[in-house]
Amino acid sequence: MSRTLKIVGVILSLFLIAIVCSQIYFVTHDKCTYNVAVEYSVARSISYKGIIVRDETVVTSTFGGIVDYTCSDGSKVSPGTVLANCYSSKTEILSKQRKDAYENEIEGLEKAQSFAGTEYTDVDSVRKLIDEKYGEMTKNVQLGRFEAAEADRQELAVLMNKYNIVTGVETGYETLIKSLKEKIDLVGMAYREPLGTVVSESGGYFVGTTDGYEQTLNCENIYEMDKDDINAVIEGSASPVPNAVGKLLDGYSCKIIGIINTDNYYFADTYIKMKLSSSSNVYDVYVESVNKINDDGDCIIILNCDMIDDDIIKNRVEQIELIFDDYNGIKVPRKAIRFRDNEKGVYIIYGEDYIFRKIDVIYEGDDFVLSEITDDDEYLAVYDQIVLQGQGLD
Repeated sequence: MSRTLKIVGVILSLFLIAIVCSQIYFVTHDKCTYNVAVEYSVARSISYKGIIVRDETVVTSTFGGIVDYTCSDGSKVSPGTVLANCYSSKTEILSKQRKDAYENEIEGLEKAQSFAGTEYTDVDSVRKLIDEKYGEMTKNVQLGRFEAAEADRQELAVLMNKYNIVTGVETGYETLIKSLKEKIDLVGMAYREPLGTVVSESGGYFVGTTDGYEQTLNCENIYEMDKDDINAVIEGSASPVPNAVGKLLDGYSCKIIGIINTDNYYFADTYIKMKLSSSSNVYDVYVESVNKINDDGDCIIILNCDMIDDDIIKNRVEQIELIFDDYNGIKVPRKAIRFRDNEKGVYIIYGEDYIFRKIDVIYEGDDFVLSEITDDDEYLAVYDQIVLQGQGLD
């Protein structure tokens, strides 16, 4: 028995030694290196500084004092719309703002108060509305849309007061409403009527700032601008018009002129995507013209954009990114590409073997390509192990 155990022990020892040696051999002699195939996206784009131009009319005031705007930037107005009030001091404006805030709060409380004594029991729907409105408010704060966030806050307050009523936490808001009305009376004692009111003489979209280019730039004369004219505006600084309270844009469309450097200036008369550095929004724009101005590849480009929002009206000069194509595929290092029977592809690790998989190139970068994603088993798939270097491969 002991002799048999010794033989078994020797065999097991030799087996373990063989395993260890084989592992050492593979670690020291296997020169295979690989990358995992992953899905990857690439956008071909051009970035440059562009000048946003519209037909604009400056709105001025003869009243002086401190301006309190009644319209937010981008608001569509009609003739006779009150754009702003002019007050003798900031104290008057603060008094009016407090008065308006109290009145808005009273209005919200009265809406919630209307449910007092009723048999309204759909508490879950109110709670759901509160969650949705809170989410909207948070998103607007994150995006810097503070006016929209304030409107959300007011609606949220109404919903929460309503929730308190329908759940029995509060029986009514009469006492609080009375207190707020007393505060309005106190504020009213210090409030003075504005020195004057600025009214829109025509329709359009209102913006409460000027930069001095409203009377020199328009959608007609930009065709006369050369490279020096464009750079002068880009490098210049804002110079607000005296006594101006803002301007009216005649429409929501605009033109964007700038200088790009490209060896392909034949993409005029097409629609492409555009982004601004100050915004995450993507705009569809029409390339009106791309005119080559020198042998260095500089071109004057003019875009048409039929969209208006808070972001595109903020600045005269913006960092523009034109997005021509979006490509999505499997990222393949160039050094992994090999040919077999005139087929372009790569080798992948399949167990202990190397298997050839074809690739369908849809985009070529400097050190990689993108292969189209397909269900065909003969082609490279996401998460395959792409062999970069391995014994027996050229």
